[in-house]
Amino acid sequence: MFKNIAKIFTSHIIVKSLGLANIALVLLFLSVKDFGEYSYLYLLLNLVAIIIDPFLSAYLVDSKVFDYKKYNFAVFFLSLILIPFFFLLVNFFYKNLHFYLFICFSATYFISAILKSYLNIKERYYQYGIVDIVRQLSLFCSTVFFFYVITSNNYIELLEFNFVVSLVAMVILAILFVKKEEIEFNLNFQILKKLTFQSKFLIFYSALIPLLSFIDSYFVDAFLTEEDLGIYSFSLKIYNISLMLVVPIFTVLNIKQIEIAKENNYLLFVQKSFRKVLLFSSVIFLATLVFNWFVTNYVYLEYKSSFWNTNILMLGSFITYVTLPFSFLIAYRKYKHLFSLGFLAILCNIIINYFFIEKYGMLVAAFSTFLSQLIINLGAAIISFLVLRNNKDEN
Repeated sequence: MFKNIAKIFTSHIIVKSLGLANIALVLLFLSVKDFGEYSYLYLLLNLVAIIIDPFLSAYLVDSKVFDYKKYNFAVFFLSLILIPFFFLLVNFFYKNLHFYLFICFSATYFISAILKSYLNIKERYYQYGIVDIVRQLSLFCSTVFFFYVITSNNYIELLEFNFVVSLVAMVILAILFVKKEEIEFNLNFQILKKLTFQSKFLIFYSALIPLLSFIDSYFVDAFLTEEDLGIYSFSLKIYNISLMLVVPIFTVLNIKQIEIAKENNYLLFVQKSFRKVLLFSSVIFLATLVFNWFVTNYVYLEYKSSFWNTNILMLGSFITYVTLPFSFLIAYRKYKHLFSLGFLAILCNIIINYFFIEKYGMLVAAFSTFLSQLIINLGAAIISFLVLRNNKDEN
């Protein structure tokens, strides 16, 4: 497991480094106000995850539990049907959204997400990492070209150019990495029905998660100033850096947890791993606190007021690192519990922001996100322990 995590982690370090360089470049050329608008639109577009990631999660579990021999691309047919509705949703929050940008972003996201899902299931982690590296490299190179050759500061045109280039890159990688003998396109509605209904709570839960990264930014945009949106967007960027290890850990852990669940070794895994996980999480948390202090005091002084917002957000990342390895609700197919936690987190997030953000500002947005992470991640770990311990006692 750790060897596979290391493979993805290596590529993820490169990806995050390129992402940091890209953000540093954007911060150099955009004002605080424009950076806020740029980040808000980018977050909004990323909500496309709502119509694809839930099916990816459900298919990953089913493919390992039932040992599918071929990767069936037809299971994402429902995601394609939902694209027009998603466009209307995004256009509701961001009036006059460029259709060209929407199509380029959505196509890039779909191809990269499905390609990574396929490579994850086939456990080809080097190629999985290459997909992320090439996608981020295409974004960075196109950003450099946009600012220094095209010499424009229009953030919408920047995003359009970014995702035209990355779309071409993803298509090329899909052609290179997908093996014909490992895939099929079996548009069997019974299969789609089975996947959707048996995993409906996992699908609903996975659809809720992307909203958590958007809700607080929406309330900052709606109730506070454009400069506040820029400051808070900066906090979110640092927060995302603190989560840099979640992707490699979760990617491999998804499959490893299913294997542990098959052998019913959950309690043994908890006993052997808890101290190591706690120590690792604490080191990451302290390192990101120091990084946040350095960046806001010595590099981006105009974003100094983001310091405490970011610290609160990073408490959420600490909770994620501590609890993620012990959240076995997906592996044991306890999807209803997951959905209940996700729904409660969303509800608390909206209520807290709606009633308090105008009075207390960005700290409320950060706290609501932290509380959501606490409810979902700590809640999932606690429920996993209680439910599976009881099952063990009964056996």
